[in-house]
Amino acid sequence: MDAKTILNPKWWLLAFGVLFFLAGLSNYLGAEGSADTAYPGDYTARDVFYEQTFGLFTMVAATLAIVTSLKVSGRELSILSMTSSGVMMAFMVLHYMAGENVNYGFNDPVILGVVLSLLALLGISGFLHLNGEDSSMEASNEA
Repeated sequence: MDAKTILNPKWWLLAFGVLFFLAGLSNYLGAEGSADTAYPGDYTARDVFYEQTFGLFTMVAATLAIVTSLKVSGRELSILSMTSSGVMMAFMVLHYMAGENVNYGFNDPVILGVVLSLLALLGISGFLHLNGEDSSMEASNEA
């Protein structure tokens, strides 16, 4: 099994979409606990609202990744995978930096490094499939 098979943008986008959707849902449903983790013992109702809103925005972006992975193919999927990777990496770094200014309780450099590494693999998967060929699974379904 080669890197191109493992780094299939369709499955990477789908996996990220599902994981981010679950994370967003958890943040939305458990916003009070999230606010307490983010600002231990010092959170307000407004912080709970912000955590719920962050969860909702996360679910929106995740849904776009899921739908993209299921409905887009070829070169377009590769381009969207690379774009998603870059945008999410920038978002994560900027969010981390902003969180450092307010001692945001979810900031963890190790988790940031892991997520950035996985997002980089999403971008690489798009680059490896940039010539527009569909995944081997889609090609076998057409036969």
